[in-house]
Order: sequence, then structure tokens, then C-alpha cells
Amino acid sequence: MLSNSDLIPGIYNFCDSWCERCRLTSRCRSFQMQQQVATDQPVDTNASLVDQLTEALNMTKRYIEKLQSENPSLLVNGPSEAEQQTLEEQVLIRRHRTKEHPVATLASVYLQQTGAWLRDERRLLELAGRQQLQQVNLGLRTEDQAMVQLTALKNAYEQIKWYRTLIPVKTMATLRALDEPTNDEYLLDYYNGKAKLVLVSIDRSIASWQTILYYYPEKLDGMLDMLAGLNRLTSQLEALFPTARAFKRPGLD
Repeated sequence: MLSNSDLIPGIYNFCDSWCERCRLTSRCRSFQMQQQVATDQPVDTNASLVDQLTEALNMTKRYIEKLQSENPSLLVNGPSEAEQQTLEEQVLIRRHRTKEHPVATLASVYLQQTGAWLRDERRLLELAGRQQLQQVNLGLRTEDQAMVQLTALKNAYEQIKWYRTLIPVKTMATLRALDEPTNDEYLLDYYNGKAKLVLVSIDRSIASWQTILYYYPEKLDGMLDMLAGLNRLTSQLEALFPTARAFKRPGLD
């Protein structure tokens, strides 16, 4: 079993959750716990479980402290029924504002657009494989050349599929910072890390679209709106979180 010194604290907070492609799973507490559960191995509750929950508890503690500083009466008596209802209403209002934010809308539109594109292009890899096989049989290219193109297309297609769902979810998580302004360094790092994750996911998505365009330039018209949306999303996120690009995610940057 890994010692705490071998693990990268909090790496799972800012990753894209694509464990099968990650080179750092052996140093991720979250992945180790998932593997233990999947194989019915005993979990060391004195170490791994506590470490796994510490991050979430720290976030909760800081949020409670923020609420208490804004509502001193909570320190003494706890919330009354009316205060509890008010707090719940505030949470709902914040969630609605986050969902309706222009940046969240851009991310949601991208999810819908890519869903339609993937349905239309569901046979892209199959047709590319047949095309490359035909060219190899005709002696127009070597097997190695064909494999380079097919591998690049497969990676691009898979990345588009993966990040299309991650981008809107993590964008929503990032935008919570706007409704919960804070000077707490821990929380500031947390939200900057989430914003960095979204920006990196967008970068990889754009690179994947460019790969497909390199081999199929005739498909540009069907991609223009998605590429434009990703560029707008990048610009607006960078404006909202100007230090996110510089943030160093533990183990990832």
C-alpha cells in the first residue's frame, strides 16, 4: 500500500476523471479507493477514507465559517426555522443564477451541438478505416501511414466525446465562485483549479477538432459553430478567472 508521501494530495479535485488514460493513478487516493472497492479489498479507513474525505470537509468547513461570519446568530443558536428556509432559498437562487449564466449557456449549447454532430458522424471511424484499407491495398500508402491517421482520428473522436460532457459540468462547478465570493486562499485555489480544468479540456477539444479538420477539411462547415463557441467560452472564462491559467494543479501541471 502506498504511503501518504507517495500520494499527490488533492489531484482528483482538478483532473478530468479519465483514469484509463492517466499516468498518475498509482499516486491518486481516489483511484486507489475505487480499485479497492471494485476488487472487494479492505479499505484502510484509518488512512485512505479519512484522506479522501478531508478535502470535502475542508470545503464544507470554510463554507460554514463564511455563512457564520455573515450571520453571527448562527454561531450561538444555530439557524431558526425561518433562517433555515432563507438559507435554502438562497442556495436555490444561486444555483439558478449559475445555470443561467452566459458561460454556462455556452457550455450547455456546446454539449447539444456535439451530441448532434456525433450522431451524424457516428460512422466516421468505420469509414476512415475502410478508406485507409483501400488505399493500402492499392499501394497508395503504407500500413504505418494508415495507422498514424487512424490513431489520430480515434484519439480526437474519443476526446471530443469525453470532454463534451465534462466541460458543462465543471463549468457549473467553477461558476459557483461568482455567487460565493471569498478571500479564503483554499477556496480561491479550488475555483482556479476548476477553471483551469475547464480551460485545459477546451484546449484539448479544439486540438481534436483541428485533427479531424486536418484529415477532413470538407467537414469545416459542420464544426464552425462549435469551434466558435469553444473560443468564446475560453475568452469569457479567462476574463472571469484571470489567474486560472497560471494555477498549477497538483501533479498535473
